[in-house]
Parts: sequence; structure tokens; C-alpha cells
Amino acid sequence: MTVRQFGFLAGGCIIGLIFYATPLAPIIKWPLVALVVFLGFAMAFMPIQERPLDKWIVAFIKAIFSPTQFVWEKQVKEPEIFKTGYKKVVFQKKVAPPPNKKQLREYLSTLPTESQSQLDQQEENFIKKSLNMFQLTKMPTNMAQPTEKIPPIQQPFQPITKPETAFKPKISYPQKTTTPKRRPFVLPKQPAQPRKPTVEAKFSPELPFPQAPTQPNTLVGMVLDLEGKIIENAIIEIRDTQGIPVRALKTNKLGQFRSVTPLDNGQYEIEAEKEGYQFDIIKTNLTGAIVEPLEIRTKGKTHEPAQNT
Repeated sequence: MTVRQFGFLAGGCIIGLIFYATPLAPIIKWPLVALVVFLGFAMAFMPIQERPLDKWIVAFIKAIFSPTQFVWEKQVKEPEIFKTGYKKVVFQKKVAPPPNKKQLREYLSTLPTESQSQLDQQEENFIKKSLNMFQLTKMPTNMAQPTEKIPPIQQPFQPITKPETAFKPKISYPQKTTTPKRRPFVLPKQPAQPRKPTVEAKFSPELPFPQAPTQPNTLVGMVLDLEGKIIENAIIEIRDTQGIPVRALKTNKLGQFRSVTPLDNGQYEIEAEKEGYQFDIIKTNLTGAIVEPLEIRTKGKTHEPAQNT
């Protein structure tokens, strides 16, 4: 027994003694004493779903007094772009240049002067010396001399004769090649394969399907043998009037097949293939209505030739 359990048990007994000492009627006093003592014992030694009874009582009181309805209010949230601070750009006024040289000099005199470095002073002195050298040396005037006209050189005219060449182009003619004639090869005519007979489609709404077709021109059906047994993994080929296959289906373990997308209106041929079985070609006409489940039965089994052992 822990201290906590002892406290609950002792508290229940003490409160029961207090109720026992009160001058109440026995009909009221004894039930209260029994209830208080039982609550102290239950809170100490009778947990419910691995939780003490006092936890359940506190959770019950919180559930009663806590709110059961919450109202959501939309709060306007300021975008992050407006929270960041920006510096105000101060635009400096551009001073217009003075219109004449006098005002320009006055304006330049107002500007702060910077002390020239030794390198700038040397550069300025060198430029002044170079300019003084050009000013001291003056170019002599009237340097131009009279020019005499030179007559053009005249050469005697010689006629240009076309050189004679003894080159004659050779013309090559293509040589004729004689190839031996071959006799035409005639392929032997193969006998045309006999076309399977076509029969009208047999619809049977009693076939066991979990869900009947709900879309028009959707083909569903089952493949059975002569004894009514299921034929699985049979290939179902649906062709149009030109013999072009438009759907190719395969039966499941229950012998059922289903076209997912509906077909266009018109006549179709349905042929089933399964090793060891013979089937007739089924002919049907789709008119845009819901088609009942189709029943395909074999004509019989194919006889395989016996192998010599």
C-alpha cells in the first residue's frame, strides 16, 4: 500500500466517522457513511481502465465546466513585406551649370579645394613643360614649293592574241552492262483458310455477375464449355465489320470478361480462343442500348495428334 492509497482509505474512514457522529436520521446517516467509506476504498484500490478513480472524477468535473463550443474569428494578418523597414531615399537637387564663364569661375571658387599630392604636382609640372615646348618652336610659313606636272607614261598598244591549246576534252560514254535475264519466280498458291461459321449472339441475363452493365454498348459475358464449366484465361477478340480488332479481353478465374469503355454503334464479330477448345464466331449488333450478359460456349475440344513413344 502506498502513502497515496493510505490517504484515500483513511480520508474515507474519517469522513464516515464524521457522518456517523452527526445527529441525522439513521436512514440518511448510514447510507452516507457507507458511500463515503466505499469511495475512499474505491479511490485507493479500484482503478478503472488502469486509471485511478480520482482521475476519473477530476476529468468528469473538468468536462462539465469546460466550454464545449468554440468560435473561430478570422484575424487580419499583416503581410511580411509591410513589416520590413525601408530607408527613405533623399533626392539631391541638381545644380544647373552657370551660363557664362564668370559665373562658372564664381561657382568653382565656392567649391572646396583639396590639397594636391606630390604625384599630382609632378604630373602638372610635366604637362606645363610639354606645352611650353610646343609654344616655343614655331613652324616656318610658306613651306610649299611649286609642283610640276608629270606627263603620263604612254606604252605602245599590243593586241592580245588568244593562245592556241592542243587540249581536247575527252567525252566518256557510259558502258552498257548486260545482265542475264532471270525467270520470274512464281509463288505457289496457298489454299485459303476456311472461315469459321458465324452464329448469332446468345444473351443470358441469368449469368452470375456481381454488377450488371449500366453503360450502353458495354459487352460483358462468360465463356463456358459444353458441360457448363468455367473456362479461364480465354482470349476474347472483338472486330468491326472490316475485320479490324477494336478490343482484346481475357477471362478471369470465374470465366467472366468485361469491356471497360463502351463501343460505337454497329455490327461486331466476337471470337474466343483457348487452347484445346473450338469456338464459333459470334455476330452482334450494337444500337446504343444496354447489352445483357453474353454467353459463349465451345463447339467441342480439338483433338491433338498422338505422339509416338
